[in-house]
Amino acid sequence: MAAPDTGPRAQAEADGFVFHTRARFGFAAPAGSSNDPRVRWITQDLPGEVARELFAARDAGAGELQQTVILARALGHAYFRDWGHRAHGLHIVFNDIEFADFSIC
Repeated sequence: MAAPDTGPRAQAEADGFVFHTRARFGFAAPAGSSNDPRVRWITQDLPGEVARELFAARDAGAGELQQTVILARALGHAYFRDWGHRAHGLHIVFNDIEFADFSIC
């Protein structure tokens, strides 16, 4: 019987990861709104399900744009929507990525 995988991928898929970025991020909102898209520094814990989705997409040949959409949805859900407790139905803008880094929780 093989030992369970304990590498970084397995750890991220099990425990989640921290996503650090500087990018244009916000809601598609009227100009001047406190949540309109602007360049922000974001550090956000994301759950293992997001890591699994990202790895599955990459393994299936997804490009950078498709993976960015996954990150945008997850980041918007965590950062602006407070894990589904507010800001329902608003479109997240996540582009002009200047920096992105991932670390294991």
